[in-house]
Parts: sequence; structure tokens; C-alpha cells
Amino acid sequence: MRKKIDLMELHRLAIDGEPANYQVRWDNILLIAAYDQDRTFILTTEGEKPVLKRRLSEVLDRFAEENSIHSHEMGALYDLVGCRTRGYIAGHHRLVPTCGRSNNQVVYYMVHFLDDAAELIDDKRVEMLLRGKNETYHVQVNTSYRTFRRIVGAADDVAKIQLQIYEYCRHQYGKKKQEDIHERTYDSDYCVIQEHRRISEKVLMATILHIVEIAYEETYGEMIALEFVERLKRVINRF
Repeated sequence: MRKKIDLMELHRLAIDGEPANYQVRWDNILLIAAYDQDRTFILTTEGEKPVLKRRLSEVLDRFAEENSIHSHEMGALYDLVGCRTRGYIAGHHRLVPTCGRSNNQVVYYMVHFLDDAAELIDDKRVEMLLRGKNETYHVQVNTSYRTFRRIVGAADDVAKIQLQIYEYCRHQYGKKKQEDIHERTYDSDYCVIQEHRRISEKVLMATILHIVEIAYEETYGEMIALEFVERLKRVINRF
């Protein structure tokens, strides 16, 4: 029998207590959602359903801090892929929202545990198949399939950029895979390496500009001047 969880009826679910402290990690959580204004519901990979005595925003902030997910870097990366709805991305690890972050029915779930997703024809919602340790959970969330796919696609694009930067850093610091010693791979091709380098520098530039633009606006109460942005780029590009 499949495990069905309808998050539109969240308060009807039997919960497994309210632990005083619970560390949300990439490997122990399937999804996170607001239980009420001051508490957060989570579904673990073991199938447990505890409620944390912390707001959803506090849970997400602590998760980002503990996993070094910096908001300015996420802002720069999501700007590059053209999506305003951000997740928390670390390469293959991806915690993303089902809809806009300001939506009170938003659910954050781990994409790396997502086996499939489909639109529910009757009410236009989405059913996700999330892979737990012992079984798969059929989770119904209130979002359109189009929005769902757009957000997942953007998260995949961000993850791809991060992994390209990772491969460039491996090359830059002389770290080679064991098989590279005997056989040249596609990832070691000169053109691929140069493309990874270009992406790495583009993300660095975008992150710095993102930080400076916010600081400028908070200091002077106005948008940063284009001339100043161009000057900043010239300074960054000086080697």
C-alpha cells in the first residue's frame, strides 16, 4: 500500500512529537513545511513526522548557515539562470520550494530524493514521489505543475553551474581522478576546462556585484549607478 500524504490536510496528520532540537540535514529530510505561524512540520527519510518549535524561516536560515549556503551566492546564481524563486543548492544536494517563497502553502523538498512528479488532473495540484529509506511517499502539494517544473529546472541549472565550478577547481589545484592518469577524459579537454573557468569567473563577478548592489542601496537609498558597476567590474578584472 502506498504512503499518501496530502499537505493540504497537514493538521490531520498524526505527528511524532515536538522535539526540542532537531538538526535538518541533506540526508535525513524529505520535506519541510510551515505547520502554523510558529512551528515547522518535517517528513524524514525514515517516515517520521515531527513538528519543530521554530518558524519555517528560522529552520531554513539555520539549515543554510550549517551547510554554508550563502544568500548572495544563491542570488547571483539564480540571476544567471533567470529565476526569482530560489532554493538551497549545493551541487547534487538541492532543497527547493514548490512555489513562491511568500506563498503560505509553500513546501520545501529535497530534489535528490524525488523519483517522479505528476499533475493531479482533478484539482491541478502536483503529486510528488519522494524516496524514503524504506518506502516511497506520494506527497500532494498545492502548486501548478508548470510552476513546479520551472523551479526544479532552475535548481538543476544552478547545480550544473556549481558542479562545473567544482570541476574547474579540481583542475586548477591539480586534483586529478585516478582514471585521468591513464586516459584523457572529456572533462579534461582544454575547451571544457576553459568553459568551466569562464563560468567560475562569471559567478564570482555576479556574487560580488550582488553584495555591492545591496550594500549600496541600503547605504544611499537608491539603485547603484551603472557607471559605478562598470568601474567595479574593471577593478575586479585587474589581475
